[in-house]
Amino acid sequence: MKLKTFFLTLLAALAMHSQAGITTYTFNSKAWASMVGSEQCDGVTDGWTCNSEASEYMKGSGPDAQGRIYSKGVSVKTATSGAGATSVKSFTNIRRLTLNFCLNSSRGKGVFYYQIGANQPDSLAISKPAESGAGVYLRDSVILLQTPQTGKIKFWVKCTENAININSLTIRAEEGGSNPFTVDSYNLVTDVNQLVDSDQIIIGVHKDGVSKIMGYFDEIVSQNNIHAINGVYSSDRTTVAANDDAVYTLRKTQLDGQPCFIIQDELRYELAFLVASGGQTKNRLALWTDVVDPKTYGNYGYWDITVNPDGEAVIMNLGNSKGKYIQYNANNSPTLFGCYPDPASQTPVAIYRLTKASGDIPAIAAPMVNFGTAILDKGNKTGEKTILVNANKLTQDITAQLKHAEVFRLNTNTLDRDGDYITVSYDVKQPGKYIDTLLLQCGEVKCEAPVMITVANLSSIAQVVTQPDYTMVYLNELEVTKKYDKYVFVRDNSGTMLIWDNGNLYAKGLQAGDKINGVCGRYQNYFGVPELAPTAQWTVTKGETAVPESVTLPIDSADVCRLIRLENVTISDGKLEGNYPLPVIDAFNTGVQEGKCDQLDAIVMISWDEVQLWVVKQHNEPVDPTNIQTLKNDTPTTKYFDGANILIRRNKNTYSITGKILK
Repeated sequence: MKLKTFFLTLLAALAMHSQAGITTYTFNSKAWASMVGSEQCDGVTDGWTCNSEASEYMKGSGPDAQGRIYSKGVSVKTATSGAGATSVKSFTNIRRLTLNFCLNSSRGKGVFYYQIGANQPDSLAISKPAESGAGVYLRDSVILLQTPQTGKIKFWVKCTENAININSLTIRAEEGGSNPFTVDSYNLVTDVNQLVDSDQIIIGVHKDGVSKIMGYFDEIVSQNNIHAINGVYSSDRTTVAANDDAVYTLRKTQLDGQPCFIIQDELRYELAFLVASGGQTKNRLALWTDVVDPKTYGNYGYWDITVNPDGEAVIMNLGNSKGKYIQYNANNSPTLFGCYPDPASQTPVAIYRLTKASGDIPAIAAPMVNFGTAILDKGNKTGEKTILVNANKLTQDITAQLKHAEVFRLNTNTLDRDGDYITVSYDVKQPGKYIDTLLLQCGEVKCEAPVMITVANLSSIAQVVTQPDYTMVYLNELEVTKKYDKYVFVRDNSGTMLIWDNGNLYAKGLQAGDKINGVCGRYQNYFGVPELAPTAQWTVTKGETAVPESVTLPIDSADVCRLIRLENVTISDGKLEGNYPLPVIDAFNTGVQEGKCDQLDAIVMISWDEVQLWVVKQHNEPVDPTNIQTLKNDTPTTKYFDGANILIRRNKNTYSITGKILK
């Protein structure tokens, strides 16, 4: 199903019975002093009069990796219950209040009381978050007034556990300043046709939980790549905050009669263009003063852009360099944006275009509802997500429906004219990609928002290794057989593979024997080694040391990544002695010793088409010293006790029980 843009669809203005604006007060002291927008309230003609001070003011922290702010606002603790204030200003026809607040980790609860003019007081219960630890993040609670009220706003907070931190109060009334449609914003592009010539864009990261955006080219930082800088995304990742150090100008043009784009850094360098300059060996992305280099790089300043409905963008260079696709490299230190030969080898990007304010006219806006990927592990999968639908200058309620309603459902078909929350749920029984469209309408004012989910089955290793390179896969529970630096060797009952955790983003603290669930990432057969580049954090259940599989020679490339045990083998000149002289590699720095081994534990690996044994442990059978006679002859294998240590005599060499040559 083809998706239309989910941004504003604004039609002719309607005659209005009343006008609603938005005023947000952000509190910045325990006496409830506040800010409106970027201007300081004077406390006389605007602002708040303190009824009872709070215990303290929390300046706040963040943003975190997802761009969320936390622990910010005026703190009301159980010892200061009743703290609150009264607005200096009176508001007319108040229809909605939005309280923005947070708690302390997983604790904190109480009641927010409010009274408007001479109307009866009312209250909003504040409870612990459902998810442990989520209380530190700011969240909104919306108070919808069925009958508009007029007057000054008085509020007070009673805290019954720990602390409640009030950050801001937003008022929707006839008086008011900006609304969502009079503020410029950088919005996610979900269709390449949304891009127009001279667009101001920010290139960000498509992956949820990553807060980076592409900064400007700086030779002091790197002459070869564009450095990543911190960005602030909305929770649904449909918007990103403006940042002058990340804005590029997009030019629509043609190359050989085909439409394409030029990306210009006009703000900082004027005539400078984004180019892929890696040639045939490097993954370079840079800023140069021309778009064509006939001798080496060809049309290296021209780009083809495609955009998936969920916002994932493929930005491909049309020049000669092998590295053509702009991606975010989370594994580099520091992280950066570069050009890579394969479109899915690194983290995909997204494009955010500057959407100018639409003016104070009737409008509806809703974000994309993207459930991401759900795993079909028990026959069917259900879930839900609540979004905020914003509205401006509407005279009647908003109707809501889904275009198809085959997989997705809505909890209501009517929304408040000043905006409201709506919950979208799903129930799926088969893997696949499901797409629908949320239709919102009030009179002649309309808005559409895509709704989507990808449903995947969990796979075994045997199923994964048959997939094409860079396929996104989701695995059953795995057992760790060896963890060393960036190497995580894993197995299930169908096979073995390597998780290449470049940068140690996900595997810190893992040990052999641990069970890991929720493993997902892009698969690649890397010169014979089945590898997974992980893309999300997994969960770990601590286990015992992994037991090697006892095997006999020969072994070959089909055994790659297996943890095996060989009995009674001899290492000589870096190889096994005998009919199968496999190289023995000390890749894990175990201190490999040459000579005879009662048991050799190793990971089977391939390097340049050569099967190798990467030693995990070499050892001999435990010996009870009380049963050892003092024998010092030169028989092929003799164990003896020298009065202090257990020694082994083999072929005229003497070893410790751990295999170290003593003399």
